[in-house]
Amino acid sequence: MEMRTVAIALRAMTCSVALIVAPCASFADDQSCIGFNWPVDTEVGWMSAADADTVQSGATIAAAPAKAVVLTLKPSKSETLPVMSGVKKQAVGGDSFSGWFKIGNIEKAGLYQVSLSRDGWIDVAQNGKLTDSTGFTGRRECAVLRKSVRYELATGETLIQIVGSPTETIKVTIKPAN
Repeated sequence: MEMRTVAIALRAMTCSVALIVAPCASFADDQSCIGFNWPVDTEVGWMSAADADTVQSGATIAAAPAKAVVLTLKPSKSETLPVMSGVKKQAVGGDSFSGWFKIGNIEKAGLYQVSLSRDGWIDVAQNGKLTDSTGFTGRRECAVLRKSVRYELATGETLIQIVGSPTETIKVTIKPAN
């Protein structure tokens, strides 16, 4: 056997036998989730984990969870968003999905990153107004994390809207920026 094949086989056995709490790294030397403009290791781990809570569009969760949320979206044509999206209507595909949820309380003001597992437009709003993003990074090559957008948030209720996703569910994370 080739050394690389042996290394991959050993890595696969270690991941499957060890019952590691954190998600196992890809069996190959996958570098597809490297190269974002800021650290997203936590988000990649959360997106890869099986413990994500499912949230229906329109739900409120108490606080920003320390894991991914699977947001169940509705067809974009029929979903009524609480705040007008910042994306142009013509940019949203007719067969796409959109949805939203509220975080009841952002406890500490500061810079936050909202990340998605797939394509989609992210809107963040506080006090009924969209919050301007301060930065964007994305990698189409990364299978578990498509994009991450940064926002300066105040304390209090926060709305997260996802618009134009190609799938009916999407994983979302929110956490303070590193």
